[in-house]
Amino acid sequence: MVDQFMNIYLGFERDCKRGVFGRVKHYYAVIEAQNRGSLHFHGLIWLEGALSPKLIQEKAAADEFFKQRLFAWLESIIKLDLPSNTHSLSSQSKAEQKKCLMGRPPHPDEIDFHTEWPQFLRAVLDASGHVHEHNDTCFKKPHRDRLCRFNYPLPLVPTTSIDEHGKISLKRLDPNVVGYNPTISGSFQCNTDAKFVGSGPLGMALSIYITHYAAKSSLDSAIIMSALAAAMKSLQKTNPDSNISHDDERCRILLLKTLNQINGRRELSGQQVACALLGIPNHVTDARFAVFHWSKLLTWISPEYFPVYKKLSEEQCTPRFVMYLCVI
Repeated sequence: MVDQFMNIYLGFERDCKRGVFGRVKHYYAVIEAQNRGSLHFHGLIWLEGALSPKLIQEKAAADEFFKQRLFAWLESIIKLDLPSNTHSLSSQSKAEQKKCLMGRPPHPDEIDFHTEWPQFLRAVLDASGHVHEHNDTCFKKPHRDRLCRFNYPLPLVPTTSIDEHGKISLKRLDPNVVGYNPTISGSFQCNTDAKFVGSGPLGMALSIYITHYAAKSSLDSAIIMSALAAAMKSLQKTNPDSNISHDDERCRILLLKTLNQINGRRELSGQQVACALLGIPNHVTDARFAVFHWSKLLTWISPEYFPVYKKLSEEQCTPRFVMYLCVI
């Protein structure tokens, strides 16, 4: 499914090299698992020939035709309202509503495609959570929080506009609809959240957000701290006859016990285990990255503070302990 999205819908293996969003220059997506085990990814897409936010702002201010074409393109790839002339399936049971997520979408060659597609897309949007509904996760502290932490409902925007700071406010006719691309959401029949990344606070926030997903720890701090506490408690119960008094030895045992506790407490879903066994990576990208050694840069900048590392001789080196770490 990921290969289809990248190669067909983004256009990497199509003859014209064009996809839903135009010509894509690069992409980077991080695959992660939810608590219930379902896999999904967060990604960034760089478009070929895209202008910088500053140039977009300058051209939009000087060229009305360019501004209208930009607005029309954004409104065609990101929708913030429900398909017109469609109705909700809220009167049906949850099982009936989710049937659209299990079948095939209408085929474009069918005679009634243009009439069936909007209603099918509306059913997918309703069943996959594209229309925001408040729940317990919206309010971390219900007794104090009055506003949804996702900021829904959002204010309506009659027409797309750009302000003096270059911020683009996309047309929104429904206060609770999450941004989506009709072709991708309808074809893959799943929840998506599409955003145009420009400059300003939103651009900075989204870049930090995706970087966090690319480099975040796979374990929560609470699990690590509880494992460390359990290891310390176990160390205190060590047999006093073992004569473990040296600080280095006690540290070695503490680290070993902590590692064992972490491995024992870590939860892995069946999907994560299957991906690891099949050799499926936890991220997808078309780019190649050079290996960067931070220690070499520090040595080059300030060799007096960060001297070149030299391996000690056998007489100078006293082995302390060896730790084996197996990550699945």
